[in-house]
Amino acid sequence: MNKMWICLAMLYCSTWAVMAQEDDSMMRGAAGERVKAMKVAFITDRLNLTPQESQEFWPLYNQYEEEQRKIREKYKLSFNYATMTNAEAEKVLNNALELEQQMLNLKRDYMQRFRKALPVTKVAMLNQVERDFREELVKRLRAMQEQRQERLRRRN
Repeated sequence: MNKMWICLAMLYCSTWAVMAQEDDSMMRGAAGERVKAMKVAFITDRLNLTPQESQEFWPLYNQYEEEQRKIREKYKLSFNYATMTNAEAEKVLNNALELEQQMLNLKRDYMQRFRKALPVTKVAMLNQVERDFREELVKRLRAMQEQRQERLRRRN
């Protein structure tokens, strides 16, 4: 039964990914689409979303991620930390705090919206499930990197 939900989530995500034009460096190209599909499947499975819940939740969640990306992009500054002036350092600190405040405000807003699509217990689990996904993704990336390094060692 869970496999069916995962397949439905992946199909939904694939359709959405084709339509969306994300400019986030981590979400570019085929690899980004695979990560997005993995995330949808992971969250759908861990939250045990029903088809009705998925239908209501995923458009909201996608919108939430897009708004997060826009906030991060707005505060993306490039400074040479070794040579920055006090004024530049002050600006970096203020921007970091403003970024965090805007992200928190956004999160509060979307947690309320998610409650309309999901039971509050599932909304409460969402942060932990997202963290679990990031940890799983990092593990997989490290394993892939180790496999590549091992193949290179064998060739040399």
